[in-house]
Amino acid sequence: MPVSSTTGIKLDALTKERIREAAGSLDRTPHWFMKKAVMYWLERVEAGASVADMLNEVELKDDDRLNSVLTRQRLLNAD
Repeated sequence: MPVSSTTGIKLDALTKERIREAAGSLDRTPHWFMKKAVMYWLERVEAGASVADMLNEVELKDDDRLNSVLTRQRLLNAD
């Protein structure tokens, strides 16, 4: 079995509480809930899903502007 290591993400307090409550409603830990969420999306991306498959049109426009690595690189190299 592969060795596991810890990876962290920054979450605001409200999101952390939502995860805690959602996990509790399923009788699971927040760790279990987050790991399942990551695996859910990882498997979909590996199967060919794109960002557009994950977000609605409004979210996609903002997400591309704020999170696209290529967009940020283009902006940095525009000078």
